[in-house]
Parts: sequence; C-alpha cells; structure tokens
Amino acid sequence: MDLPNDDALRFIVSTYARLRAAHGESIGDPTLLQPTAAFFPDQFRPDAPSVARLLRRMIGYAPVADDLTVELALLAPEEPLAGGCGSLACGSSGGTDANALEAQQLDGGYRVSVPVTHLGNPDVLTASLARSVGAIVLHEAGEPGEGKTSEIAAVMCGFGVLLANGAAIWGKSCGGLRMVQATVLTVDELAVALAIFAAVHRRKASQAREHFGATQREAFDLAHDWVESNPMLIDVLRARPAMLEAGLFDMEPVRGALGRWLHKRRQERHARAEAAPSPPPMTDEKRRRLEEAKALVDEVFGEADV
Repeated sequence: MDLPNDDALRFIVSTYARLRAAHGESIGDPTLLQPTAAFFPDQFRPDAPSVARLLRRMIGYAPVADDLTVELALLAPEEPLAGGCGSLACGSSGGTDANALEAQQLDGGYRVSVPVTHLGNPDVLTASLARSVGAIVLHEAGEPGEGKTSEIAAVMCGFGVLLANGAAIWGKSCGGLRMVQATVLTVDELAVALAIFAAVHRRKASQAREHFGATQREAFDLAHDWVESNPMLIDVLRARPAMLEAGLFDMEPVRGALGRWLHKRRQERHARAEAAPSPPPMTDEKRRRLEEAKALVDEVFGEADV
C-alpha cells in the first residue's frame, strides 16, 4: 500500500487547515471515538429504534446542540439484486452509494437517510452515520459541505476510526473475496486524516490502531510515519492553520526514526537561525576602537618580523 498522491495529501491537509482555522474553536479538543461499549453502550438490533439511538448518541459526541432536531429515514432497496448471493460484497457498488448518503437540511432540523441494507454491517452503518454527522456539523457552522469535506469534518470531530473501518470492508462475493468501500475518501486518505487528528490533538496512535483490520492498520501505519516525518507541518496546523489553507506548503517524504530526528534537528537549527536577532549596527566609536586595535596588532607583528 502507498500513501495518497501529493494532490490528495495537499487536499486533505489544506481542507483540514481551512476547517480548523474557521471552526477549530467550536470543535474544541474532541475525544477519539472507538467502537467499544465504553462509547456505544446501547444494545443494538438491526431495526429503526436501534439506528435512531445510535445516531442520537453520535450526534451527542459532535459539537452541535444536543436538542438538534434530526429525523431518521430508512430506505428500502430500489430493486432486488439480479442474481448473486445477496451478500454486501455482491452489490453493484459494494452495497453502498457513499456519495449519495448525506444529511438533508429541513426547516428546523435534518433528515439522515440510511439504506436498510446497511443495518446488517456495523462498519458500513457507522461510517455512513459518521459522514452524515460531519455534514450536519458543517451545516450548523454555516458551511455547506458534502462527500470528502463531510468526512474530513467527521474525522476532526473524532469519528476517524469509524470512517476508516468503513473504507475497506472485505467480504465474500460470488466472484470471490471483494473489498467494499462505504466512504467517499479511500482508506489511505482517511488514514492520513486520522493520523493528522491524532498528532494535532496528541492522541496515542495505539488508540486507533487496535481497532483496525489488516488493511486499515497498514494504511494507518504508513500515514502515521508520514505525519511523524512532517512535524513542522503539524505544528503549524495545530497553532496557525490559516497559513496552510491555500495548499502552499512543503511536504517531506516518509523517513525512518533516525532520519526524522536528524531532519527535525536541521529544521530547528534553521528556525533558530532565522529567528536570531540581527547584530546591531556598528557605531563610529566602536569602528574607531576596532581600527586602533587592528593597527596595534599589525604594529606588534611588524616588530616581531624585524
């Protein structure tokens, strides 16, 4: 697995920076949500009341009003699968249509639509709900967003693990093993966004990694190494994100631990040199004294030569 290309990396960083500069104070310092009973204690059944409780709990973790009006709509399949085994991986697009699953703004609230086919897979369901919550957060902030932007907003609110788990789901199909993507961003792109979140908020990478399958773990480890190789970028993203909004910044390649340490030392020395005050201008009196001292040294060495 490789990192996303430079254009994708630049989009993720600049979008994260833009949202953080505009709404970072409102978002605050979110908890990294994990798919455990500690965060999601409600008993779940594949029915409307359970999905509604899950959605309400996820909204409770988001930086929006707790009494926000949000209604749930379960969507029946438009047509039965033509043949196939009926599993998630046998759908025409892996059983999902991520680009179409957004929260719809209504008068006085929102509607979140969930296909009933998602109720059978917790990773697909929580990923689609997380994206909808991200869209609601953006709408409430007065910034319409959809697709990739909604997912980055959701990562910033602490839903990154849920989204990453929905970005690469392996299942058996009629043609063999097949990966389902229930997100707009790919698993490697979401891994980068999540690694940025963990670095910005100083969360332990292990808090995310322990809940990943092999594909997510590989993507996240590589993303974490890339973030660790770009400490100055993370420092700016944490403290002065507006500087990165335009996407005009340097990105360092992945380095090993020793390479990261040496590169960081070089960057710190360069920063200190740039920040060091310039020497004060030489006064006429100081210049006269230096010339007298130089003349005295020349005289002494001249006598020694004789």
